[in-house]
Amino acid sequence: MPQPVFPRPLISTLGWDIKSILASSPNFRSVQRVHYTSPNARVENIIPEVERDGNPLIITGWNRHPRWPKALFNIEWLKKHGDQNPTVRNIYNWADSKISMDDFIKKLRETSAYASADEDERLYGKDIECPPAWTNWLAHSGAIPNDLLFHGSNDFLKFLPDEAKVQTLMCYMGIGDTFTPFHKDLCASSGQNLMCFSEHSGSAIWFMTKSSAAPSVAAYFHQLGQEVDLETHVVTIEELAKAPFDVYIAEQRLGDLVLVPPRSCHQVVNKGGITIKTSWSRMSLNGLQTALWHELPIYHRVCRQEIYKVKSNIFHALQHFTRLTEDLHPETESSPTSLENLKQLVSLFDDILAADVSISRDSMPHVSQSDTCHTDNLHCDFCGADIFQSFFECDSCLPASSSGASAGVLPLGDGLVLCPLCYVEGRTCQCGIMQPVQCRPFSDLLGTRDRAVRAIQRVDNDHIDAHGYLSEHPL
Repeated sequence: MPQPVFPRPLISTLGWDIKSILASSPNFRSVQRVHYTSPNARVENIIPEVERDGNPLIITGWNRHPRWPKALFNIEWLKKHGDQNPTVRNIYNWADSKISMDDFIKKLRETSAYASADEDERLYGKDIECPPAWTNWLAHSGAIPNDLLFHGSNDFLKFLPDEAKVQTLMCYMGIGDTFTPFHKDLCASSGQNLMCFSEHSGSAIWFMTKSSAAPSVAAYFHQLGQEVDLETHVVTIEELAKAPFDVYIAEQRLGDLVLVPPRSCHQVVNKGGITIKTSWSRMSLNGLQTALWHELPIYHRVCRQEIYKVKSNIFHALQHFTRLTEDLHPETESSPTSLENLKQLVSLFDDILAADVSISRDSMPHVSQSDTCHTDNLHCDFCGADIFQSFFECDSCLPASSSGASAGVLPLGDGLVLCPLCYVEGRTCQCGIMQPVQCRPFSDLLGTRDRAVRAIQRVDNDHIDAHGYLSEHPL
């Protein structure tokens, strides 16, 4: 990914006032705020509002919750018990470096809350490891609703096997005029961001869009000569005022939980004193669908690594909900969520199978035949796409990260790997000799898919699958 070069000073929050900003352009909107005790804060109201309608939302007042761990969410506690050598980023040259937590806090307190033209360093602690005690409170205190939590009841990322699970829980620590550039959360996931600590009235200004505005944002960024999916452009208020879409603006303060809809483009600028936020992503079933159909093609175009293993996630979720549906009573009168989820997963998995099928699949070697450690961890060496089933490989032109074959025979997946889409677009290795490989026998995938269809039809006699049983009538 190209390293951004930012003007100096970048963005200064000096003189920023939310009311004045909102009044400065007709396309600026305020973000809805609800207190956590309000009936409108019930998760059955929140999730449709945020994930179906694509509206950003802030749930306030968590710092007044009786279980709020004030002693835990504290910078002095973090100094003793947090990551002692966090990686921090200088926002002027995008350089990352290690620093002791003591020195980092000292530097933040010595730094002016407002950027100036003569400074060449302003550090931001981005993607700092969340302390286990904080993770434990979030997961087990019962304060934050489970449906909004990482690996909670509404997070499909939990279905990935342990060796493929993705860590989405991170901490962000910075002084005023540090920021995260305009971006979308990965793979149409749903974002949650809780301000845990604030010093000297520190806050964060959020600029957000609705989910449906994502194509308009991408087109507008192209007019600016930028690519929103590369996360390299810090938009100004003036640029947002000229944008052909609505921008939702809010000031996040201590105890505010910001809910970021899937595909919402957003930028966060810290204001005033030190703030510490903890952030995590969830993947809903609709998020997986949106990622498969809309986000992954963009990642392929801009060569951005996928990270969240969308196809693999769909596969493992399909297996999970198949088992749940098989346990349902055949005469179940209602249509439980697990059954509806399985129907949607089968449809998505059919799309994946259609993209990976080949008439010569039975003659292809597959990784499961090879002495290799690759399980849910292959990706295209050109565009970064996650490899779920099919790929092309050269065992002569090794990627820079490869150490070569230790026993003289290179295991499948250890060579130069290209996804099918890159290969058909004309990309290849230096020698031009690549063989098609699959991760597992294709018949295994057909069997998994048909087992899901049988589970559905056992409970829902009216369900008609357009493709029948694919293992009996192969593609």
